[in-house]
Amino acid sequence: MEKQNLKKMQLALNTSTIYPGITIEGVYVGGLSKADAFSKLEAEVNDVLRQKQVTLTYGEDNWRISFGDMGAKYDLQAAVTEAYQLARQSDASLKERYRQYEEMEKNGYDLKAAYSYDKEQVRQQVEAVTTPLEQEAKDATMTRSGGAFQITDSVDGFTVHTEEAIDAVCALVENAEAGTVALTGESTPAAVTREELEASTDLLGTFSTSYTGNDSLGRNINLIVGCEKINGTVLAPGEVFSMNEGLGDQTYENGFRNAAVIVNGKIEDGIAGGVCQVTTTLYNAVVKAELEVVERSNHSLPVSYVPLGHDAAIAGDYIDFKFKNNTDYPVYLEAYAGGGQVVTKLYGHETRSASRKVELDAQVDETIPKPAEKVTEDPTKPDGYREVTYTGKVGYRVSTYLVVYENGKQVSRERFNRSTYKAVADEVTIGTGPAEETEETTPVGSQMGESIFGD
Repeated sequence: MEKQNLKKMQLALNTSTIYPGITIEGVYVGGLSKADAFSKLEAEVNDVLRQKQVTLTYGEDNWRISFGDMGAKYDLQAAVTEAYQLARQSDASLKERYRQYEEMEKNGYDLKAAYSYDKEQVRQQVEAVTTPLEQEAKDATMTRSGGAFQITDSVDGFTVHTEEAIDAVCALVENAEAGTVALTGESTPAAVTREELEASTDLLGTFSTSYTGNDSLGRNINLIVGCEKINGTVLAPGEVFSMNEGLGDQTYENGFRNAAVIVNGKIEDGIAGGVCQVTTTLYNAVVKAELEVVERSNHSLPVSYVPLGHDAAIAGDYIDFKFKNNTDYPVYLEAYAGGGQVVTKLYGHETRSASRKVELDAQVDETIPKPAEKVTEDPTKPDGYREVTYTGKVGYRVSTYLVVYENGKQVSRERFNRSTYKAVADEVTIGTGPAEETEETTPVGSQMGESIFGD
């Protein structure tokens, strides 16, 4: 009897298929080879899983995302391997294995396969839906041509709560559940609207400076290009304008040319010479418009196109002119050069009295004498030779006041800024070589012995 039972156990256990009673994710695989079990599970588990969907909705529109597109799957290969090993433990006795075999055959045994999905694929699928729904806010635009403004409508933006949608989809996929996720979002209003621009066409401040046709061609080109770069700028309330940013890269490729520039108190040739005149012209218009000056520096030397204390310089990325739109309405900047004039105008919503006028008034606090002359010795020139190669300049310390008039009468006068213009030494070359020899000659026929000295 014992031998018969042993033979029965050996016969039952000695098979190359999965033992009876075993299911994986509820699908019966008993009696199947590993390959057949895997094929069956792919069709009845993974293929079914891949066809599940999460539906995204927004208004009347909807989009379906399959679980397959989100990388959802069961690890069926590992599950089949585990199922095949049931009751086949190498360290268990034949009786123990057979006992487990009978228990599974009688009561069944369901294995759960490891489940996973790809969160990055979920993100990609959700963003493929939400990104086209989003829209950047577009400000209304204002241009000025022929003395008239043209204004376009603004467009409000829309931002979808994409991260919330991704989390909601992941929660469904995590549990292998189909479902619906309603997309939500919020509007982002444009910073500048048509109504605001239509109320911002009053001339707040204007200023002009002169240049002549005798100026270098490069400098005149730079004046025109500099104005073109900043013309048409619209500043929203609270926005700060940077002249360096407005001009962009001051390079040949960006339209600028070589012209005279001030470098270390001397006039030299450099790229974009002349843009400081555009900057100065704008600075004075800003003052007259009573907008907030955020950053301003004077030149190292006085300039010819405005009085002392009225100029504004820019240089590289370390000296800038900035002002802030401190009004409740947009400000439009107009700038142009032509006919010997650089003109800047600032338009906005005027709230000041028509009788109110603003001027700058500068006074020299101190004149700074020129330093001792810089002497260069030249051994190729004779002793006694002297030439002024650069004429220096006296310097100034200047206080500039903001003066306000109402109905032609001064109502306030406050210090607005201070400027220091450096004194620059004369530069002189002197000769240190041997003195030139002179030759004494007696004119023919002279009876007096007079001498004449020649060079």
